[in-house]
Formats: sequence, C-alpha cells, structure tokens
Amino acid sequence: MKRILSALPLVLMHLSAYADVAPEPPAEANYLGTVIFGILFVGLCVAFAWMVWRNDKNQKRKAKEEGQGGATGPTA
Repeated sequence: MKRILSALPLVLMHLSAYADVAPEPPAEANYLGTVIFGILFVGLCVAFAWMVWRNDKNQKRKAKEEGQGGATGPTA
C-alpha cells in the first residue's frame, strides 16, 4: 500500500506530460444561452426562496394552532 501511494505522484506527473492541450474557448459568448441561463437561474432562486418562506409560514401557523387548541374535543 505504501508503494502504491508513494508512486502515485510520479504516475500523475507522467500522465500529465502526455495530456492533450485543452482547446481555446470561443472568442464571443453565445448571448442567447447566457440570457436563458440567467432567467432560469434567477427563477429557480426565487422559487426556492418562496418555497422556504411558504413552508416556514405553514410551520408557524401549525405550531400556533397546536398551542391554542389544547382543550378541544369531546373529553374536555
């Protein structure tokens, strides 16, 4: 096990020497894709915040109802 771990850096250096060079990114960005991504990202962030707010509101309402409704029912 110690041999394998000690040889790992050498193997990684050897493999990186033969790695292909990454292609250059395009000079201009695709604006339509950027706009669509921005709209979806902002929309999902707003939807997540709304769901958290709604669940928090429901939990507070249920806790309030449980605290007030202690003496209800046929045996009270």
